[in-house]
Amino acid sequence: MRNFIRRIILQTKLESLFAKEAWHFWRFTRRYNASNHTDKDIEKMQYTLSRETHTIEKGMSMRNPRKGFGQEKVSNLINRLKKYNQLYGMTDSSFLYYPLSTIKSYIEYTNKTGVSIPDIEESYAELLNTTDFELVNVESGIVRESKEHIQSLCNKDFESLLFSRHSLRYFSKRPVSKDILDKALILAQRTPSACNRQGWKAHVFMGNRSVELIRWQGGSRGFEDEIRCAILVTANLKAFLSFEVHQAYVDGGLYAMNLINALHSLGLGTIPLSTAFQYQKLAILKSFGIPENEVPILIIGVGHLLDEFNVAVSTRKDIVLTTIWH
Repeated sequence: MRNFIRRIILQTKLESLFAKEAWHFWRFTRRYNASNHTDKDIEKMQYTLSRETHTIEKGMSMRNPRKGFGQEKVSNLINRLKKYNQLYGMTDSSFLYYPLSTIKSYIEYTNKTGVSIPDIEESYAELLNTTDFELVNVESGIVRESKEHIQSLCNKDFESLLFSRHSLRYFSKRPVSKDILDKALILAQRTPSACNRQGWKAHVFMGNRSVELIRWQGGSRGFEDEIRCAILVTANLKAFLSFEVHQAYVDGGLYAMNLINALHSLGLGTIPLSTAFQYQKLAILKSFGIPENEVPILIIGVGHLLDEFNVAVSTRKDIVLTTIWH
C-alpha cells in the first residue's frame, strides 16, 4: 500500500511538471513567436524579412526557374521593407543592405531572362531613395559553383569544409549508394549527446518514397523530384527524463548538423529542410513509418553533385550581431 501511494505521488508530481512546461511553452510562444504582432517588434520584423529575402534567392538557385518567377513576392517584400524603413530605419538602417542587394540581383537576373518588370524596378528605386545608401553591393543572389571546386575543399580542413558547403536544389541523377551513406552515418555517430544516450534516429528514404517525403515537407516546390535520397533525422523522446524535456531537439540537432557535414565531407550535395511543424502535419509522418515517440528534427536531401550548378549566396550576419560577451 505504501509503495502504491508513493507511485501515485510521483506520478502526480510528473503530471504537474509536464503541465507547467506546457503552460510556459504556450506563454512564451504567444509572446515571442514572430507570427504574433510581427511588425511591432524590430527583431520579429527583421527575422521575417530575412526569411522572405532568402525565398527570392532560393528561387534563383533552382535548376530551371520559371521565367519571371516571384514578382508578387518581390513586390510584397519591397512594401514590407518600406514599412520597416519607416518604423525602424533610424534604429537599424544597415539591416536593409542584404534585402536591397538581393532585390537588385533579382531585377538583374530577371532582365537577363528577357522579362521586363518596370513596376518592381520603380518601386525598388523609390525604396532606395528613402535610404542614405549610395550603393547597394552586399553579396547576394546566386553564384556559379562546380563539383571540382567543392570537392577540392570539402576534405581539406575544417574551415574549408564549412565555407564550401551550400544548400543544393538540384542534383545528378546518379543514385546515392548505401555504402557512402553508411560511411556518413558512421561519422555522424561521433556526435556528443547528453550522457551518451545517442537518442537520435536516421530514417533513410530512397527513390519515389523520398520524393513523397519531400512533398509532405512542402518547402521544396519546384524541385521535389530532384531529391531521390532523403534522410529524416528524429530524436526518441523515450531517451530523456522529466528535467530535460527539450533535450531531444538539442541532441537531434547536433546529430543532424554532424550528418550534413559528414555527407558534405564525402563529396555529396545536401539541403536541410525544416520539420518544425504543428502537430496536425507531423501526425502524417505515421504513414511513413515514423513512431509517435520520435520527434522530427529535419530532413536532409542528399545527392551527387553536377559538374556545375547555382547556389544561393545566403549572406551571413557579422558576428557582432549574434555574439554577446558576458
